[in-house]
Amino acid sequence: MKKTSLFLVAFLVVTSVVFASSFVTSDTEFTVFSAERVNFKIKGTGSKNIPVSIGIGSQPGSGACCSGVSPFTTASFVGNVGDVVYDGKTKRVITKISREMNGTTLDLSQYY
Repeated sequence: MKKTSLFLVAFLVVTSVVFASSFVTSDTEFTVFSAERVNFKIKGTGSKNIPVSIGIGSQPGSGACCSGVSPFTTASFVGNVGDVVYDGKTKRVITKISREMNGTTLDLSQYY
């Protein structure tokens, strides 16, 4: 009886381990990339007096749209490295976000 009980317990443990391991997946199946966030400012067009609506996303028309930047204001933005800053009305790309933009100010008067 003791041997039978021991065998039954061992069989259940082995079966449980085999069954549970079939649900374990390798790390390569679910690779999660965390996006690097960059903080930057955008300064308006100044004396050109053009209000611009700014969008940020992987391509024009995607992501967060639109935040207005008045001609004589400076607004803070956050975006992921590799995303683009675009004009929300015309969908024109202004610049691509890079690590080097962190803490800098983008002057829209240079683009309009």
